[in-house]
Amino acid sequence: MAADRQFTARSRATDIPVTQDQLRQQLLNYGPGLEAEVAILRQLVRLAAAQREALEAQDNPRLESITRDRNRSMAALVTIEHTLRPIRHELAAHRKTVSALAGFADISELHRVAAELVADIAHSDDTTLAALREAELARRFAADTLAVAGSTLAAYRRVVAPPVTGAGLVDRRG
Repeated sequence: MAADRQFTARSRATDIPVTQDQLRQQLLNYGPGLEAEVAILRQLVRLAAAQREALEAQDNPRLESITRDRNRSMAALVTIEHTLRPIRHELAAHRKTVSALAGFADISELHRVAAELVADIAHSDDTTLAALREAELARRFAADTLAVAGSTLAAYRRVVAPPVTGAGLVDRRG
């Protein structure tokens, strides 16, 4: 404990001295929050996959439900992140000291897992966006094709079945 009392550093956020005990406590507080973020990120990975499947199946009601669930999960993630950000900055400011504390390796592993999950979600979302772009192009092509086909059909009707006119030539002469 003597080492704990000897170590002091200034907090970057408040310029108040920070002890090793305080950093240890912040690390202990940070872990559960980061675990909650990882749990939400895992849920978002599942939702992103389900969203892609619903899009491929053109299941709009399911897609809307998944989108609502993703929005709720993202809101929870943002709330937790807002709480954890100042702690993360404080721990990062004293990384050398914090890295020697018990539990730091677990926190580092959680950060690695979180980064992988975010990458998975981003990749899945990129795939979903590409599918949406393709679907939009296909929809536009179909709409353009129908417009051209409609014009072609109208022209064909005029050639094959000209409008019936009265006996104009007979009426004029007789």
